[in-house]
Amino acid sequence: MRRMTDISPDKFAKAAEAIYEIFEKVVENHDEILDAIDKLLILERKGVFDEIVKFSEFKVPFTPDEIREIAERFEMLIKILLSVDERVLKVIKRLIDAFEESMVYEQMGMMEAMKALRDPDVQKAIGFALTLAKNFGKRI
Repeated sequence: MRRMTDISPDKFAKAAEAIYEIFEKVVENHDEILDAIDKLLILERKGVFDEIVKFSEFKVPFTPDEIREIAERFEMLIKILLSVDERVLKVIKRLIDAFEESMVYEQMGMMEAMKALRDPDVQKAIGFALTLAKNFGKRI
């Protein structure tokens, strides 16, 4: 244990000055400090700090090669998403909307299907689907 006599007068003066500065800050900011302490106590009581400690001990269950592969796939996905034309995104949005609206439907026989082919909306959808199928077929 160190004794006061072991500390040089310069070090003692610097320490006293530092303590004085700390007390000045405490006096100037005592309301904020008390508020911060209250918040820290709330977090402690709720177990937040324990969870942070647990999280810091969390080990990723992936090998470096697996992480690299995941990163490469993520990069590829981002490139695909960034390369998608605005028109394609609009078509996808419309397709999703149409799909959601079509979740409630009635069973249809051959005659009803033939009648549905007269509907201009059905004709547009079939035209789109056939054009898509043809263009996709060229690429596979």
